[in-house]
Amino acid sequence: MLQYLIAFNLLFFLATVISGGFSLSNLLRWGAKFGPLIAHGEWQRLLLCIFLHGNLWHLFFNLYALFQLGRITEGIYGQRKFLIIYLFSGVMGSLFSFFFNFDRIGVGASGAIFGLAGVLLSGGLKYRNTSLSRLGMSILPFVLINLFIGFTVPAIDNAAHVGGLLGGMFLGLVIAPGTPWQRWKKYAEELVYWVFIGVLAFGMVTFFFPAFSPGRASINEIIAFHNQVRDVLQNIEEGSTPSPSAIQNLRPPDSEARKIKELLLALAREEGNSLQLFSEIEERFTSWRETIMKKYQGIITETP
Repeated sequence: MLQYLIAFNLLFFLATVISGGFSLSNLLRWGAKFGPLIAHGEWQRLLLCIFLHGNLWHLFFNLYALFQLGRITEGIYGQRKFLIIYLFSGVMGSLFSFFFNFDRIGVGASGAIFGLAGVLLSGGLKYRNTSLSRLGMSILPFVLINLFIGFTVPAIDNAAHVGGLLGGMFLGLVIAPGTPWQRWKKYAEELVYWVFIGVLAFGMVTFFFPAFSPGRASINEIIAFHNQVRDVLQNIEEGSTPSPSAIQNLRPPDSEARKIKELLLALAREEGNSLQLFSEIEERFTSWRETIMKKYQGIITETP
């Protein structure tokens, strides 16, 4: 399972590079954590952000830590529990970041990695006088040093580290290493494992393919519609009325945008001669734009 998680992180990294690099807007397009967007219903970001990274060094150090802690954790707890620990801790880190760093854009696997350290640490406290206890104590300096660095470097989202650590420590207290011998525990573990995989798959499909998520549009679609309508209105003000066929090519991302398109079609059929209709369109577009700007914090003004 460890190799698949590493490959997943690498795929997201390559996709980020190929699609435009590490600008904040591009990271947001790929699922970076950002409080205002999550609050508007994009819950998938809580999960997807743990596979994104801000640059090559960020990826390198996280994958190195993931490899070192992941092979130990997977060896002790098994593949299924390892994946559960990783994803649960990652989401806990995202939630803490959401609550304590609401307006900050966050990416990285560090919350999930701290969860791996947390499960080894609390597992060692639970099973004293065992090799796991000695291992857990050896993890403690890693945890303390990195938390200290996180608290002293403003650019580091230490809330995600703390959330991931606490999530891992919680799981270390409630789950046992190895394969459970009781049948019901085996079934429960398998069920939780497939639930996590299902949620991850569902989150990716509904985030990257908005057609599977009614009422949601991609950032690219919203940006495109905004910029196209802005240009149309500017052309009308300069005396150039677009044809109805040109307006038909607009792809409105929501119900209010569809209303704006309908009014633009009506204006185009009248060859731009209705000042009242033009004023209504401008008013609706301004209102829609303000709503989008509030949600996307200015990203919508970019031209992709």
